[in-house]
Formats: sequence, structure tokens, C-alpha cells
Amino acid sequence: MTPLVAGDLIRTYQKGGTPEKDLFKKISPRQREILQLLAEGKSGKEIASILDISVRTVEFHKYRMMEQLNIKTSAELVQYAVKHGIVSV
Repeated sequence: MTPLVAGDLIRTYQKGGTPEKDLFKKISPRQREILQLLAEGKSGKEIASILDISVRTVEFHKYRMMEQLNIKTSAELVQYAVKHGIVSV
């Protein structure tokens, strides 16, 4: 489970949610799309071409996801995608 501040964790459970589901709601549909492509092994350049955006935009989305989800590496980001059913192994 991704580390959460104790207060956030308590509020999450009080609302009847689970930490993972609430964290997943923090990323946008475009970020989920980029995460899926990353988890499928696509490079930033390939993702940019597929989505018709710049490589820099792909990297920005990746950076924001990692920040929002409190993830430090690309490998952890892919692991997160697999764990949450964005891609299967």
C-alpha cells in the first residue's frame, strides 16, 4: 500500500473507501491512459506518437502521477498499474 498520512487514512476509511481506490481517483483519464501505455512497455516517445502529444507532455504527466501517488520510480508506477488492474501481467 502506498504510504498515507494518518489523517488521510482515517478520513478514507470513514468515507467507506479504501486507500488504493481513493488514490486511483487522483489521476486523470489522460494520466491513466499514459500509465497504461507505460505499463505496456511503451517509451515516452512511443506514447507521445500514439497520443499525438509531445514527449515533454508525457513526461510531465508521468511526473505528476508519481507525485500524486507518492511513487518514486517508474518501476513502482508500473507495479501500481498492474496492482490496480490497469494492465495485466
